Amino acid sequence: MANKKKNSNDNNLKFIINAQYLKDLSFENPRAPESLKNFSSNPTFKIDVDVKSKILSDHGQNIYEVELLIKGETKIEDDSLFVIEGSYCGIFTIENANEDILERILLIECPKFLFPFLRSIIANCTREGGFPPLMINPVDFIAMYEKKKK
Repeated sequence: MANKKKNSNDNNLKFIINAQYLKDLSFENPRAPESLKNFSSNPTFKIDVDVKSKILSDHGQNIYEVELLIKGETKIEDDSLFVIEGSYCGIFTIENANEDILERILLIECPKFLFPFLRSIIANCTREGGFPPLMINPVDFIAMYEKKKK
């Protein structure tokens, strides 16, 4: 049997953003219009971020959907001013990545591309809800990944 030489380009990592889209968005302003009046104390913010990924087997072995989920709630004392939830996704082609590298790309690098878009959508949505834009601080996806791995 003849030995086939592998092309040196066969091992080059391939990373393509095929599409990105808003999958889900919810904004609740349960106490409006009272929530828009002046209040005596400073509001508190709680932000939760999660990343999920899955292979899109109907499209082939190297195409993945990565979903960035952000949920935020702002309260005054125990009263909710607003709740916002957003899910923003990307479809990525990733080839020639071993399992460890692939997982890091899906859970660290891909959400880094998605984050600015969802951040902007959330800021616009809270502004349209009558509040100052909620400008979410950059997320440390490396720390999130490492915490998930433990």
